[in-house]
Amino acid sequence: MKYRILQVCLSLAALFVMGCDKEDDLSDTYRGHSRVKSSEDYSIHKFVHETFSAYYYWADNVPQYMDYSQYATPKDVLESFRVQQDRFSFLTDSYSEMEKSFNNDYTTDGLNYNLTYVDDSKSSVVAIVNYVYDNSPAKKAGMKRGDIIYKVNGNVITADNYSDLLSQNTLVYTYRELIQGEDGQVTLSDNDLVSEKITKIEMQINPVLQTNVITIDNHRVGYFLYDGFTSDTKIIMKAIETLEAQQVTDLVLDLRLNGGGYVSTLDTLASMLVPSGNEGNLFIEMDYNDMLKKYLEMEEGRDFNKEKFVKISPKLELSTLYVLVSGSSASASEELISGLSPYMKVVLIGETTYGKFTTNTFINFDEKGYDSNGTPYTEWAAYVSIACCKNSKGEMNFANGFKPDYEISDDYVELGSENEPLLKQALTLISGGSALTKKAEERKPLFGEKIASFGKPEVTKSALIKTLVK
Repeated sequence: MKYRILQVCLSLAALFVMGCDKEDDLSDTYRGHSRVKSSEDYSIHKFVHETFSAYYYWADNVPQYMDYSQYATPKDVLESFRVQQDRFSFLTDSYSEMEKSFNNDYTTDGLNYNLTYVDDSKSSVVAIVNYVYDNSPAKKAGMKRGDIIYKVNGNVITADNYSDLLSQNTLVYTYRELIQGEDGQVTLSDNDLVSEKITKIEMQINPVLQTNVITIDNHRVGYFLYDGFTSDTKIIMKAIETLEAQQVTDLVLDLRLNGGGYVSTLDTLASMLVPSGNEGNLFIEMDYNDMLKKYLEMEEGRDFNKEKFVKISPKLELSTLYVLVSGSSASASEELISGLSPYMKVVLIGETTYGKFTTNTFINFDEKGYDSNGTPYTEWAAYVSIACCKNSKGEMNFANGFKPDYEISDDYVELGSENEPLLKQALTLISGGSALTKKAEERKPLFGEKIASFGKPEVTKSALIKTLVK
């Protein structure tokens, strides 16, 4: 049985790189098939069991033998051995749709938003717009950052219907605007606004959303808004080259929308940011289950799991990196912070990051045939927590997310504006000032608990991905 591996790590988003779309018989090679009770009816059950037995970071928790007839669904198989700290592994029966999204090409209306309960009752839900992508249907319809959507096609959004409502291809949003008072507190307008009809389209979005230079005193501060570590390293190299050409003295890297991505791009950005003289030093190290570690070390050599800084141009010579973060900053974003911290000062501003501490890999069922619902076997895939990330100090230091040095809650001022609280704090620190804004927990929350983020598909944390198998 062959399992094709697509290396991705989002959010939703770091990546175990053995080659994308690679045919791999690893589970057969080093671990062998389990001798289990099985039949054609349990093909997906068997795929889940064998995949996690081979690749799962906590493989010791996977039983060697399983009676698949005891489990109603493939998800029940996974849940039977999932460890409590693993929030990220899941199954999908729409692999091709997921694969397409990781190439940064997907169907969208152009909105990136947070889904949040209205209050503690957790019955009503709103979508708070984080960002509206350029040239998107939502942008053309006049939607903007800070809009609070509470109806879709005339239906109030609730905890029971938000996935169905927001997954529709054609939408009319009913929303209200945020109003910022002189005291910095944000309130909701009283008047409803209704968008024109918005139809989702196929879009490929450049993850480099902004690269600006702000001059304060004798500092030329680069502002870099980056929302996903896509596989295209040339885009990020061009962004850094643009900033280098403008002779920036400081950098504010805005990762508040960034749910992760490809480790190849992560390595490239890290090498452009780390101070000179660290070429060849360890950036991050991946830790796998014992059996997989032994196999990969035998095949790839002792340094198979080590990512090191490389000599690269362009390069920014920085002593301090200012990073703007939120609860949507995950995975590769967190690995960048962790891996750079031993080599330079990294100042975090915003809210606690997501805590995506595992590297995940998509492994799909590469067999002919169909399941009982008529879905091709090849559409089934497992998103497996395959490794944990450590920095050069051996620290796996963001399982609970990174707590910022300066805790500031987002108030949805346009990103890149010098009046936007997180960026304003960074600029103040660069010019020699200190803390400006109240801590996030001291600010009165406008709504209740956050459910998830959604924009570019963030598979590790988005509650909206309809392809997740229930």
